[in-house]
Amino acid sequence: MRIIVADDEYFARKALVKSIEQLEEEIECCEEAEDGTQVMELLEAHGADLVVADIRMPDMDGLEVSRLIQEKFPDVSVIIESGYMDFDYATTAIRYGVKDYLTKPVKKEELEKAIQRVKEEHKKLRQKIENQIAARRGEFMNFSHILENEAVANEILQEFFEKIEQGSWYLLTVQSEKKQLSREEIQSIQGIFEKESRICVAYFYPKNEFILVIEAEEQNGFPDALIRKKIVECWHKAKIKCHAGVSQCHEKTMGFVKEMAKAYREAVYAMNQRLLCSENQIYHYEAEVNVVQLFSQAEERELEKSLMENRTQNAVQMTMDFLKRCENNRAISIYSLFTSLVQLMNVINKVYSMRKEENHTENTTNSYLLFNFKTDLYSFYSMEELKEYMKDLILHVSDETEQKSSIINDLLKYLEWNYQYDITVNELATHKYFVNPSYLSRLFKAETGMTFSRYLKELRMKKAAELLQESDLKIGDVASCVGYNDVSYFIQTFKKQYSMTPEQFKNSERA
Repeated sequence: MRIIVADDEYFARKALVKSIEQLEEEIECCEEAEDGTQVMELLEAHGADLVVADIRMPDMDGLEVSRLIQEKFPDVSVIIESGYMDFDYATTAIRYGVKDYLTKPVKKEELEKAIQRVKEEHKKLRQKIENQIAARRGEFMNFSHILENEAVANEILQEFFEKIEQGSWYLLTVQSEKKQLSREEIQSIQGIFEKESRICVAYFYPKNEFILVIEAEEQNGFPDALIRKKIVECWHKAKIKCHAGVSQCHEKTMGFVKEMAKAYREAVYAMNQRLLCSENQIYHYEAEVNVVQLFSQAEERELEKSLMENRTQNAVQMTMDFLKRCENNRAISIYSLFTSLVQLMNVINKVYSMRKEENHTENTTNSYLLFNFKTDLYSFYSMEELKEYMKDLILHVSDETEQKSSIINDLLKYLEWNYQYDITVNELATHKYFVNPSYLSRLFKAETGMTFSRYLKELRMKKAAELLQESDLKIGDVASCVGYNDVSYFIQTFKKQYSMTPEQFKNSERA
């Protein structure tokens, strides 16, 4: 600690300095001042963690010094020493944020306890600030990927883990119907949930999601009424419609990260139910039960035949009719829908592969599909979005030449969500859009005016610039958030784009 001792009595001041230097506490520096003016000058020149000031000094007393320190240097603590205990002085000292009021002659053990209390308070404050910085950095990371790294999770999600330690809990993912929220809207929604002490909440930009951890009620379990009230409040105060996916109830455990990852998957699966029942506000996780076949084998054969014979409109109509049957049908589970979508995707992939063989194009073995994981449905906010995606997919797998820009529109949306990951046009073409990579590259350039790699690079640089403007992240953290593991390469790329380094850009924006 850096300490300033202020007392106009020479011997009293020297005695106090000696006492402080003899303490077991780690004291970096102990400077002396004869009056309040010198205290303020030392603070201006060198700073300090603590000022120990006599209540009576020339030019200004210890209370006036305390008031000025609180006003100009709020991070600096003050301990007042006085020849006698006066109630009025003590109450005024408290009002000015004085940490302790010691009477002369100051006993060594009392001084040590007072300094120890200040030290502990500073330590807690530093930890709180570090947690806030870590959480702020985490906002720009994918929540599911944070949970993949235990060290990162422990740093960023400290407040969540503290909530988990208290007992039974639920994890919620809350999303607005708007896919992009302003900073003001995010803060407004976050503030609505944070007003309840039982709720811990953080926002994560990549998937436009608020993650909540809430304590379970002792008898009633999930506090349904409270969450409904908060969602209604989001609409009335922020004019934002929100939906919540709720995990099962989880018990406190030592394996925080794994348990939270499990709870997050459950909340995402629950949220997927909005595709079937869009009018609901809260969706609860249900175990995989009662999975039924919604798309019959006869329909599957008819879809394949339509695609092979280039009867595209018939294939589209079949798919739209199927999805319409599922919409707002409470008898259908999200798992049944997921299973049926995998059926459809397998048919599309089969036709695509057969066409590649007919055209003597290199085939890909062990190809994977968009709906490999139930979490893949999470990117669709409504059944309408899912219908559009399936329609566009069928059009592009067929020989139809209509609406070629729709695949690029979907691809651009995909990049907005996933720009920080290792993405290649070859993988997207083969495994997501079922088209030839060269064709997708040509189509992308025709629609956007630039190559895929250049577009991705400029998107990452744009996102980096936004982070530098809006956050206090370090340059290395910004690089990581936009998909660069090599900080030097990120700085070079950024400089080529903006003709200045990230540090210069950050300073120019805040000047």
